Amino acid sequence: MKPIGIVICNYNKRDFVLDCIRSVQESRVQNFDIYMVDNASTDDSVAAVEKEFGDTVTILQNSENLGGSGGFNTGLRVVLEQGYEYFVCLDNDVLIDENAIQALYEYMEENPDVGMAGSRVYHMQMPDYIQQCGLLIDFDHCGAETLYADCLEDGTLPDVIECDTVATCSVMIRGSVIRQTDAGIMPEDNFIYWDDMEWGHRIHLAGYRIVTLAASKVLHQMGANVKRPDTFLDYYMWRNRTNFFMRYTPEEKLEEMSVQALGAIFDAMYESMFREEHNVMQSISYAWHDAMAGVRGKADSFKILKNDANDDKLADYVKNKKTYAIVADGQEEDAVYLRNFLQSVNPALSEEARERADMVFHLCPYIFRVREIPQHEIMIDSDRNCVITDDDRTALQNYEYSKLLFIYMNQGAFLAAARRLRQN
Repeated sequence: MKPIGIVICNYNKRDFVLDCIRSVQESRVQNFDIYMVDNASTDDSVAAVEKEFGDTVTILQNSENLGGSGGFNTGLRVVLEQGYEYFVCLDNDVLIDENAIQALYEYMEENPDVGMAGSRVYHMQMPDYIQQCGLLIDFDHCGAETLYADCLEDGTLPDVIECDTVATCSVMIRGSVIRQTDAGIMPEDNFIYWDDMEWGHRIHLAGYRIVTLAASKVLHQMGANVKRPDTFLDYYMWRNRTNFFMRYTPEEKLEEMSVQALGAIFDAMYESMFREEHNVMQSISYAWHDAMAGVRGKADSFKILKNDANDDKLADYVKNKKTYAIVADGQEEDAVYLRNFLQSVNPALSEEARERADMVFHLCPYIFRVREIPQHEIMIDSDRNCVITDDDRTALQNYEYSKLLFIYMNQGAFLAAARRLRQN
């Protein structure tokens, strides 16, 4: 086997990273070296890795948190310099199957036109359900589709799935692609979020295929789905996503992109108003204005605010109820989160059959696109936006016209900003 450099990026996840490294070391193939990059953790991650693994793991310590892309790039620069033929990026909260690395390696050896190959990722808490099989970048709607998200693994999916990009939780990259094309290492000026999307797209632009493989299996944490202390995610996700489509949308689709991008930004801000989350709205506002201005890297501190996201309306509604039912409509992961939330608010709640429950929650992809609310059911989406009161119904009625007005007011300036960015 040709040598493989494995980079694991860690920030304050001591137990997770220890388990991750153990799973890597149990791989059937052993022609690899492990580099654990620590992003200035404040727990004892570094000491714990040193104690358990000694010199079998090379530890690279950053003096500050450089984000996901900066952290991975610290390791990727080393493996580039060391001359590895293949690079592997792993999130610290994955467990890999013993055949995962070998499957990626063998496929890339047999298919030199593949520049990036990812594992099939399953939910740690629901290992029969797929978390993702890569992603498609949707230039028509300025978003991304996670392939086969929450799909039950029943053996019917293709063994090889073509995609536009792969999340860096478990992915192998061909070293020559990085060395010999303009794809480069991860786009570090994102800081975090959409960096793997942009990286995969650059590899595609360099002429290489991107795939995920059923033979390479990993488990990945679902995420805690708890309230974050600040608006970090809101800012970076919206800034980098908006910036990506401003830069990379084909010229002939630029005007339609502006409609879709502004519409998505409006949705996020209208949702914040609907939930009375004023700090979240402000960070999103900073984010899309920074995207237009070409602002990159780590955000100014005043743009990351205390997170005022809340579920107060829903919590108040359920606290005196006794029974509930959930109509998942294929959104199984969201149903798990909703059950956990309901039990945390009202531990006395019990789940009943739909026809006997005091409350029936009907999951939908996005509440503001629902045109008819079934009687005696509460429509609720994955962000726990829900229609309960008459004011909620009024907000739904005003949504479409308000969105058109927002796009009309901002489209000209947005297009001008996109053209400036594309000239740089």
